[in-house]
Amino acid sequence: MTEANCFIEIEDSKNDISRIISEIEGKCENLESIYKQYLKQATKSEEYLTSLDTLFFQINLTKKDTSNYKSLFELFIYQMYGQYYKLYIKIIHNLSNIDTSEIFKDISYEKEFTPYNDINFQEYSFEEIQSIHNLIISILSCINNYIQKQNFEIEDDNVRVNKGVSIDTLVFEKTHFTNLLRNEYKLFDCILKKYYDYQKKILRRIMLKLKLLYFQIDTDIQFESFNYSSRQSVTKNIDSKFKNIVKQRDFEYILLQEFNNKPVFNNKSVFNFNSFIKKYIIKFLAKFCLM
Repeated sequence: MTEANCFIEIEDSKNDISRIISEIEGKCENLESIYKQYLKQATKSEEYLTSLDTLFFQINLTKKDTSNYKSLFELFIYQMYGQYYKLYIKIIHNLSNIDTSEIFKDISYEKEFTPYNDINFQEYSFEEIQSIHNLIISILSCINNYIQKQNFEIEDDNVRVNKGVSIDTLVFEKTHFTNLLRNEYKLFDCILKKYYDYQKKILRRIMLKLKLLYFQIDTDIQFESFNYSSRQSVTKNIDSKFKNIVKQRDFEYILLQEFNNKPVFNNKSVFNFNSFIKKYIIKFLAKFCLM
């Protein structure tokens, strides 16, 4: 998968999570509206004062859960910006000792972005994350194109060397410079791919938690389904899978049933229990997170 496709997948997951949060918040607003309607009736008599406690607690707990997951998601975006910003700064620093005049003829790779605050949380727009990411991709593309061009030139130079043209030192210098660039490129590319893997993994986990919260509400009270936009969602199959299961049994029971048989904890069984946990967590994620 190319860098562009990886980032599009990350962006799609980010958009899906935003829509799910918005949907859950809409459900909470509907519940609050229902609560306020019945509250008017309950306040007319002292006998009814505790009759709406369960609904009130349900709303508060759901809002708290949503707020926690929303904060987790915002923290992820904050850290995501930090990853790309720091990688960009590292690239600029590493290239500062290299003559890049021939490499970056078509782009200006030194730009000002909002400094990343390592200590205090601060919101960064996803548009700025995209800008840094796109510039990083452009830089890597220019470096790679230059390396390919130099390889062809070095091949031609070696042919002339073999024919007796005394440019051996020049060929060595060009080869040395190209190897330096190639190592820098491999370093930047490796870091970027590790970022993609990490970001997709965390987004899947946040998605799973929000999906569970959504279907927890949806199985308790029937609301409208997700209002996805026309843009294709990377989680388009999850809803139907959950819906089919929920029609048959309580989904919370489905999640917990594999752990009903509690193993005996001793030195010999700890490893087996860990394997048991890992096996069914992977099984669950594969089923509902499209891993």
